Amino acid sequence: MTQLQSTTTVQLHASIWQVLELVRLRQTPWHKKQAVFDKLQSLGLIEAIPQRTLTPSPHPALMIAALTDDGRRALEMRADQQAAIGRFLSA
Repeated sequence: MTQLQSTTTVQLHASIWQVLELVRLRQTPWHKKQAVFDKLQSLGLIEAIPQRTLTPSPHPALMIAALTDDGRRALEMRADQQAAIGRFLSA
């Protein structure tokens, strides 16, 4: 069983899905949600990467959260499940 399969067999809390969606949509600083990001990283759903900037800076790059391939697949599977439930309820 892969890390993604074991993750999807356990219901993730709604706030975790919200964080994954935020990470998918924009650059989210790692320090803003440290505990949640650490958990998602341990599950292999996100990773910490240095933020890309247009201009060089004398300061170290801010670490941001980025979805891994497993994280993208988890969000896609959840969207498919929600769509199926919506179709079922509207039938």
